[in-house]
Amino acid sequence: MGIQQRVVVVGAGPRGLSVVERLVARSAHSGAAVHIDLVDPFPPGPGHVWRTDQSDVFLMNTPSLFPTVLAAPDVLDVPSVAPLRGMSFERWRRGVVAGEVEPVTSLGAEQLRALAELTPQGYPPRAVYGRYLEWVFTTLRQNLPATVRLDVHRGEAVDAWVRTDGRHRYGVELAGGAVLPADAVVLALGHLDAHLRPSQKDLVDGAAEHGLTYWPPTVPADAFWSELPSGETVLVRGMGLNFCDALARLTEGRGGTFTQDPEQPDRLVYHPSGREPKVVAGSRRGTPYRAKPVLEGYYAASLRTRFFTLDAVRALAGTGPGSLSFERQLWPLIRKDTIWNYYTVLARTAPDAFLGDPQEFLRRLDEVLLDSADPNWAHRSDALISDVVVPGRQLQQARLARPFEDVSFASHDEYAAAVVHYLDRDVRGSLRGEDDPVKMAIASLNAARTVLKCVLAEIGITDSSWVHELRRQFEPLVEGLASGPPVLRIQQLAALTRAGIVRFLGPEPRFAVDRSQGCFVAASPWVEAAPVRSRWLIEAMSPTNDVHRNISPLLTNMHERGLVRAKLMETRDGAAPETSTGLDVSPERARGTQDDDAAPRAFVYRAVGAKDRVEHGIYVIGLQLSSVQWGVSIAAEAGAPAHLGARTLADADQIAQDVLAGSAPRD
Repeated sequence: MGIQQRVVVVGAGPRGLSVVERLVARSAHSGAAVHIDLVDPFPPGPGHVWRTDQSDVFLMNTPSLFPTVLAAPDVLDVPSVAPLRGMSFERWRRGVVAGEVEPVTSLGAEQLRALAELTPQGYPPRAVYGRYLEWVFTTLRQNLPATVRLDVHRGEAVDAWVRTDGRHRYGVELAGGAVLPADAVVLALGHLDAHLRPSQKDLVDGAAEHGLTYWPPTVPADAFWSELPSGETVLVRGMGLNFCDALARLTEGRGGTFTQDPEQPDRLVYHPSGREPKVVAGSRRGTPYRAKPVLEGYYAASLRTRFFTLDAVRALAGTGPGSLSFERQLWPLIRKDTIWNYYTVLARTAPDAFLGDPQEFLRRLDEVLLDSADPNWAHRSDALISDVVVPGRQLQQARLARPFEDVSFASHDEYAAAVVHYLDRDVRGSLRGEDDPVKMAIASLNAARTVLKCVLAEIGITDSSWVHELRRQFEPLVEGLASGPPVLRIQQLAALTRAGIVRFLGPEPRFAVDRSQGCFVAASPWVEAAPVRSRWLIEAMSPTNDVHRNISPLLTNMHERGLVRAKLMETRDGAAPETSTGLDVSPERARGTQDDDAAPRAFVYRAVGAKDRVEHGIYVIGLQLSSVQWGVSIAAEAGAPAHLGARTLADADQIAQDVLAGSAPRD
């Protein structure tokens, strides 16, 4: 079998699982021997975020048809071992319901009924996705070829270094002192705890000083929700996906129920249990993320991507990799697609929104958008829209994400009424699906994200554009619009607001400790009401994905040893570089890869450490690649091409190919 490679995979969640699966598949295919040590305190497969013991009220943010940790059979050069081939989550779910797949842990009658009632477009509980990941790992372990040895270590990796003796280049220390030898180390670390910001530390200090309760950012399944008191006011900062989890745990999780409003079927009515707290929530935009539209697939079938395509961007990138500007070259293409998709749907569904023939308007708009040589296309399209489209029906992208910007309210009840009206309209739009122009504009942005992930990984943009334009401007916009929860969550939030369980602070709220009264205080400059006071404040968000702020002992020690470092990104006007949220890495083709300039590019990402040294045997995958990839927290898409929705699986495949090609250099 030749020399057996030893590889330590740190992190047993979805990314680490995909790396192990690819090592097994390639070893079975080539006969190359490999000894895999998989390290994680949490169960292999589900890992931390998807563990199977969490409450079923925590839902995934993608429909059942979307996620996978296994590529479709024709996506990668080497397929999975036979029992796993093409087994996406949705295919696994159907197999369990049909009795063709046996879950690792037996499911009760209620859970099986819930799986049977779940549709491909439905949103499964996170614990159920964890059961899929558990099944993938167990099935993989039961079908190992003779060339693979797999050992699982339920503990934390705390250090790694270059050894000075022995055949294997690295040593990886586990909590407790055991040391694993390795020819390669794969960092698939996932979500890491992070140091608090100064403002958060002040809240911690104030809470300790006055006996208050403050919860810093955490994974929702880790929080002790039962500690929050019934009937008391609880301040919540953040209105994204974790906010939906918090509300679910504090309402349904305490015995409350939702029923359909008999008079308005698109609305829900909440029936409290009496054990709920009074939630007062705030975020910068003042509203929650918009609900996802109800579609047959993940992408709208009628959506047309005409301008922001890989071919179009490659044509712009003639000056070399990493030379593009997001704002000047990519955003105009994304915006053109958004405009076209919005007005195409508006013309089809609401011809009365036009002062004239809608088809003639689309013809003229098409001429403007297709004129790529005209730097004033945006002004021309705005003028055309202003002349032809009825006011109030025109697309206003800024208002999509911040609907109450620069609007004042006299009280929290007045603001709550405005938010409920906004939520109801958002629900109706989601239920209309492909017949709603706003939702199709947002769907266009969502489709652009997939292309953008490929563009950033394969072609790149300038550091300055990444920092100032992508991360600070586009990312907050698209996350609030395209990363939203299922429509059920917005229906529930509207019902909770009508029931008086939830109120909102307003846009741009400020949270502080009132030391004179010994409590937390929060207020928005846009709601003219007394500040809200409480003894409880929770951050409805996960820890920041930022290697510079993480508190991982492994990364800390590796940084001190010069094996890894955070990437520094050049900024505008010669200012000091900014520290990226991700590790510095060197993207390279895996050994044994045939170069083909026309083929999509997949890379292995090796860590770069002190003195610009590339550490050839240390690989990075997943969240810590946020220095060179974008959207790293999004799951792999079932059936997607390797360079688009299945890129994380292609990354794992490249690592496996490179590891099995031979020992890393020992220079």
